[in-house]
Amino acid sequence: MPAPTREQAIATLERGHSSLMSLLDGLPDEQLVRAGTIGGGDWSAKDLMGHIAFWEELALEAIGDWRAARRPAAEAIFEQGVDAANAQDQARWAAAPVDEVRARARKAHESLLKAITELSDGDWRTKASYPTRRRQTLAVLLGSVLGAPQRPFGHTFAHLPDLEAYVAAFKRR
Repeated sequence: MPAPTREQAIATLERGHSSLMSLLDGLPDEQLVRAGTIGGGDWSAKDLMGHIAFWEELALEAIGDWRAARRPAAEAIFEQGVDAANAQDQARWAAAPVDEVRARARKAHESLLKAITELSDGDWRTKASYPTRRRQTLAVLLGSVLGAPQRPFGHTFAHLPDLEAYVAAFKRR
């Protein structure tokens, strides 16, 4: 699958973020922190917001690492398993107040969009400086870090159905 352009990536990220925040903004704080409400697991809506922020932060780090000709930390996470990294990040932020997680999510998203916007088309297509068979350009790496199966940069969209179901159930009460 060819990597999207920077403009396409930004548009996908913006649509996902807008949909996510619109749903989250419709919930009061006590519903945002209610555990076990997202995806049939232990996560709260607040945890989902932090989860998306975590992967956007990893993408930001990856841009810096790529520019410095270092292997991005996200590559190790892909090799070792994303579930453990997700669980560690969720545990680290579990006690944080909603406003702090919301600020984290906003900062990560805005910083990521700015960083992608500031990349040149040449940067976007730059080859990896480290051995890799799967993520050979910065665009492909970022599409993976921020992606879902068959949807580069569409990670948020993979989680929206669970959040939509939770919000709909809350509104029916």
